[in-house]
Order: sequence, then structure tokens, then C-alpha cells
Amino acid sequence: MNTVKKILKSNALWAVAAAGILILAWHIACVAVKNEYIVPAIGDTLAQFFALFANGKFYSVLWATLSRTLLSFVISFVLAAVFAAISAVCAQFRTTFACIISVIRTLPTMAITLMLLIWTNARVAPSVVTALVAFPMLYSQMMAAIDGVDGDVLEMAKLYRVGTKDKLTKIILPAIAPEIVAQVGAGLSLGLKVMVSAEVLSYTLNSLGGMMQQARLFAEMPLFAALTAMCILLGLILELLSYFLKKLVGRWKIKEGRDAN
Repeated sequence: MNTVKKILKSNALWAVAAAGILILAWHIACVAVKNEYIVPAIGDTLAQFFALFANGKFYSVLWATLSRTLLSFVISFVLAAVFAAISAVCAQFRTTFACIISVIRTLPTMAITLMLLIWTNARVAPSVVTALVAFPMLYSQMMAAIDGVDGDVLEMAKLYRVGTKDKLTKIILPAIAPEIVAQVGAGLSLGLKVMVSAEVLSYTLNSLGGMMQQARLFAEMPLFAALTAMCILLGLILELLSYFLKKLVGRWKIKEGRDAN
């Protein structure tokens, strides 16, 4: 326990140090440029950042972007789980689908967004783009986790005629869950980044990306910087929630292992 506390304290100190370096670099750039339309002052940006919380419209904008991000991620996660399960039991399908995944992974995000704007609208296009970006990453992570399951344990389960349900819930899922959950925060953070970028490109109304595009058009650089900082903060919160979820899944894995014994 003491070791864990020391690690957490050390990480927190390094995080504060990194934040301090970034703020110092920002201040130096602001003083050197002396143009708020290029590099806004830290004080003005902080004022706009906290003013967002007093703006009732901001919460609807925030929820719209987060809900679209979450929906896109869930759809990608479910599809990745289904195709990963099929790939795990069918080598031919896995080989064929690997080529499809490579194609999806190399699709240019901007081109797909512009194409989708022709076929759909400014609210649907960012969601589809986010799902397309998250899907190949989630699929690859799941396949890596499945490949990492101890083959000897599976053979032993087969030898002792362990039921399919017990094999799934007490062997396979506990083995792959921590690895998958560990990447959920990074996946959601990436999804949020892609979503906001696509919203900016699509000029999606009632969204964080739409607010950023408006701030850019009206040269409200402190507001633009404040919205950027908000996106960074949201990404960090998502990764932090994923960290705690990983801890809970790790405890579940230990409990299931004890029950199996």
C-alpha cells in the first residue's frame, strides 16, 4: 500500500511539473508574440474557461458532444467485440477481416468527413467518423487480449470439461477484461478528439467543435483556447475514470480466480 501511495504521489508531482512547464512556455510565447489574436493571455483564457460554467447553453453543447462520442464508442466497441469473437473461432475470417481493418485504419479522416457531409448532415457525420476511427483500434486490442489468454489454462478447462459459461465468465473474460478496460479511457479520449475535430470541420451547431469554429471565425482567441483546454480536461477525466475502472476489474479478476480454485 505504501508503495502504491509513493507511486501515485510521484506521478502527481510529475504531472504538476509538466503542467507548470506548459504554462511557462505559454506565458513566454504570449510575451514574445504580444498579439492576443495569435497567443491569448493566460488570464483572459482562464476567465473565459470559468465563464463557460456560468453559461447555461454550454452544458447542452457539452452533453451533445459527449453523448455523440459515447454512442459512437459503444457502437464501435460492440461491433469490435462481435467481430473479434468470430475471428477468435474462425482463422479464415480473421485473415480476411484483417485486410478490411487495414483499409479502415488508413482511411483519411478529413476526406471521410467531407464525403459524409454530402450523404448525411453535420450531426451524423462526426459520429460516423469517430466510430470508424475507434473500431479498428478496439478490434486490434481485443484480438491482442484474446491471443494473450494462457493456452494451457484453456486446455485444462477442456480436460476437466468446464462448461462454456464458466469458461467464458471465469477464465476468458477475467483474463482479457483488464487489458481491454485499460484502453477504454484512451479510446474515449481519442474518440472525443476525433469528434471535436469532425465537428469543427462540419461546423456542427450545438457542439464543442461548433463553438470552437464560431470562436475562430469571430477571432475570440481566449474563448477558443478555453474550449481547447476544456477538451483536454475532459480527455484527462475519461482516462482517470478508466484507471479506476481497471482497478475494479482487476479485483473482479482476483475474486473470480479464487472462486474458480
